[in-house]
Amino acid sequence: MYLESQREHGWTLLADRFDGDGHSGASLDRPAPNRLLALVRRGGVDQVFVHRLDRRSRGVRHCVTLLDEFRRLEVGLVIVTAPELGHSAQDNFMLNIMASFAEFERELIAARTSDSRARLRAHHLRFAGGIPFGYEPDSLTKQLVPNDEEEAVVKWIFAEAAAGKKPS
Repeated sequence: MYLESQREHGWTLLADRFDGDGHSGASLDRPAPNRLLALVRRGGVDQVFVHRLDRRSRGVRHCVTLLDEFRRLEVGLVIVTAPELGHSAQDNFMLNIMASFAEFERELIAARTSDSRARLRAHHLRFAGGIPFGYEPDSLTKQLVPNDEEEAVVKWIFAEAAAGKKPS
């Protein structure tokens, strides 16, 4: 772990983690960043570590807002994949470029996802991948509904497994 390799700085790792827990980096209004900011504002942190800048925020405006607040509160930001970045004008410029790329990447992903969904919709296909055995898509909603013939097979398989029988 990066922090453990930097013990000479005297940093202490908090027990709390501030991972995104599946929330999109497109917004700052997420549970983990809100908890982190509350701790920072209370003076409980003097350094914030992120693996990559886009793990903290995927928008230039949000990134600048966070960096400004960290600077105002004299809290350092250490990016593990770019630990050489500090507080110089060149480093701030580089952070803005990194934030711009993160935002660009997020917008590309959103556009590709939208295009893919439109293509699937045009071909009357599901968005969620393959159809599991025992189900079929409803012709109108494309939601999964039980397939009566296959349902009997699924029930038999589960009954055999519950009885401790193994496939031969």
